[in-house]
Amino acid sequence: MPKKTKDNLKKIKWSTPPFSRVIKISDLNVKKNNQFIINLFKKETISLVKFLDIRSINLFKCIINLVYLKDKWEINGEVSINCTLQCVISLEDLSFKFKIPIKRYLSSNLNVQSNKIINYENINCDIDPLTENIDLGDIVSEEIYLALPKYPKKSGVNLKNILKTEENSELNPFKKLENLKI
Repeated sequence: MPKKTKDNLKKIKWSTPPFSRVIKISDLNVKKNNQFIINLFKKETISLVKFLDIRSINLFKCIINLVYLKDKWEINGEVSINCTLQCVISLEDLSFKFKIPIKRYLSSNLNVQSNKIINYENINCDIDPLTENIDLGDIVSEEIYLALPKYPKKSGVNLKNILKTEENSELNPFKKLENLKI
């Protein structure tokens, strides 16, 4: 990984989640609901803001439940996040409030055959492989990333309202060619 400097800080790709909450599956109770409340430290909030490429996070609440089903674990919960994003047109700061539901399954019975052709419609992205440890920070960060708008836009703002240009024929050399007919 390259050295972190002010110049290349934005070029560094994330190889780990912005925050981590590793849960050992063998420590969970299979007979009842296992609930986890995730609160972020200031450093983790800053890291998540950089990961999401947003202005700021004003409020973050996350409750995750892990429940054992017959042959798999169910991860369900909700992330409440109030954040500030930048309008892609006017560059104004916009406040957003999101309630992002999380529902995934962890299963060791993933029947994936490499020689079988899989149709896009048959892929179930909500089932992850069951491993000894799971990182709730990774799952929560991914869900937030997928829920945020990639191009936030302020209501009623159009590009035509922002960019006002007056066409000057002296500046446009092709304007003279417009009258030529072949």
